[in-house]
Amino acid sequence: MAERHSLTLLTIAAQNHGVCARQELLDAGVSRSSIDRRIRIGFLSIAHPGVYMIPQLRNELTRHSAALKAVPNSVASRRTAASLNNFQLREIDHLIHITAPNGRSQRLDGVRVHETRRITVDDIVERSDGLRFTSPARTVVDLAGELSRNRLRHLVQTEIAAKHLVPSELQACISSLARRGLPGIGRLRPLMIHLFDADPLAGSELERKVQYQLADRGLTGFIAQFRPPWFDGIRGVVDFADADSMVIVEADGRRWHATEQAMADDRRRDRLATTHGWVVLRVSWSEVVHRPAATFAEIQDVVQARRRALNAA
Repeated sequence: MAERHSLTLLTIAAQNHGVCARQELLDAGVSRSSIDRRIRIGFLSIAHPGVYMIPQLRNELTRHSAALKAVPNSVASRRTAASLNNFQLREIDHLIHITAPNGRSQRLDGVRVHETRRITVDDIVERSDGLRFTSPARTVVDLAGELSRNRLRHLVQTEIAAKHLVPSELQACISSLARRGLPGIGRLRPLMIHLFDADPLAGSELERKVQYQLADRGLTGFIAQFRPPWFDGIRGVVDFADADSMVIVEADGRRWHATEQAMADDRRRDRLATTHGWVVLRVSWSEVVHRPAATFAEIQDVVQARRRALNAA
């Protein structure tokens, strides 16, 4: 029995950079007394509450794995994710940075836990060894609030040149998270406008992709080229609209350097829709192409909330 438990311990820890959690050991059939005995004799050492390490299996990623096991549903982020994404940051930070859903913050030795209300599968990279960390684009967005403008500019240019970061994916991440008021977005947007001018998708192709994603989410109530009640026979047709929830989705395929007049027209159209009780959601080509899961999950949430509110009224 003791040999079997030791083999189970070694197998689990070897797959996780020398780390194992108490609960996964119990789930694998290792008894509490067996775990406690191995702690007493030094076979296991305590990394964090409920998380253990086998010292002989320790490597450069042991601390990362231990931190992630200590906080459920967390991912490595910020400077830690920058290292895992092979970014060349000059600053050395000995803390392990992880991001977890709101309400999961806790004190851990050598770990900084950041909380967020919004992180999706589009923001996460998962390696074959199970380590989860924020994508290159999300990592830059998270770091934007901590770095000076010059350091941020250098980081973006350096990592794009090294092909660690894709400009269009960064644009998509910025567009998605800008609505959340994330710190650092105000620095990134003018930087991206200055550095890049991404080619848009053709309008018809973008609308086709939007229509496909809406249907894939089960949002079958949306009608393309919808004529809302305020349509005057010339102006006012919208890209997609769901009359039951009174939600409009506009697909914006313009370049980053959109004209002031076009932006002013959009704002006027949005105000007109609002006065009639409709909600307008604008999606950029980069969001549709590079962040479809996050973008259309957000639309789905808005549609469902609107339907509930309108039915209750």
